[in-house]
Amino acid sequence: MTIPELLRVEGLTCRFGGLLAVDNLNLVLVRGQLMGLIGPNGAGKTTVFNLLTGAVRPTSGRVFYRGRDITGQKAHRVNRLGLARTFQNIRLFGELSVLDNVLVGFHGRLQANFISAILRLPGYVAAERQMLARAAELLDLVGLGGLKDERAGNLAYGQQRLLEIARALATHPSLLLLDEPAAGMNPQETAQLAVLVRRLRDELGLTILLIEHDMHFVMNLCETLVVLDHGKVIARGDPDRVRCDPQVIEAYLGAEVQLDACEVPGA
Repeated sequence: MTIPELLRVEGLTCRFGGLLAVDNLNLVLVRGQLMGLIGPNGAGKTTVFNLLTGAVRPTSGRVFYRGRDITGQKAHRVNRLGLARTFQNIRLFGELSVLDNVLVGFHGRLQANFISAILRLPGYVAAERQMLARAAELLDLVGLGGLKDERAGNLAYGQQRLLEIARALATHPSLLLLDEPAAGMNPQETAQLAVLVRRLRDELGLTILLIEHDMHFVMNLCETLVVLDHGKVIARGDPDRVRCDPQVIEAYLGAEVQLDACEVPGA
């Protein structure tokens, strides 16, 4: 049985003046896939996320989601179609509570007009009750259920990362883009995050594309890796294949990875 495509990227290119940030990217994600996008700093990884989610318009190329051309659509419209993301630089509302930050994610899906909200009509009250219950479930899922009344700005850095994931989940995505989710986490937190990401894929049925610099995390979590360098794909495949690719070793991983993880002739 063929697994249906969820996302297809064809010839995606992005220039900022004279800088070629993304160079003719071709990419396919099928439903339920867990893929990592890796590469050195400045390789164009976050720009790819920005292009996929409508934050930046491509210079050329197309993005198809569920067979629909979404190239250059505004970010809020892309999100409503089922693409959600977290950010490399955390973008929480620090003065709001943990719970309120998750509730923000439901805003685009709350089916209520201004009058029903002001008068608190039964339909609005029922929708609000469901939203609060779901927000609590998402916080429990990411391990922040006991902190729902805490001010978001008071959370530890790793907890803020988890809160961003919960808020992204509140938009009810099919495709979740995680931009360096393990950044700032200690080894125990990173291990717990790996368990969470697998649960999101296996239990919620999400397709996940993530950017990450923690090679132990990404090599043990992702089924497929795509490696960017100077905006261009230099390797793709399963982690064992990618970690031993000479171009990847030279551009990113370093020779010590080859010695540790790959067979070296004559060693």
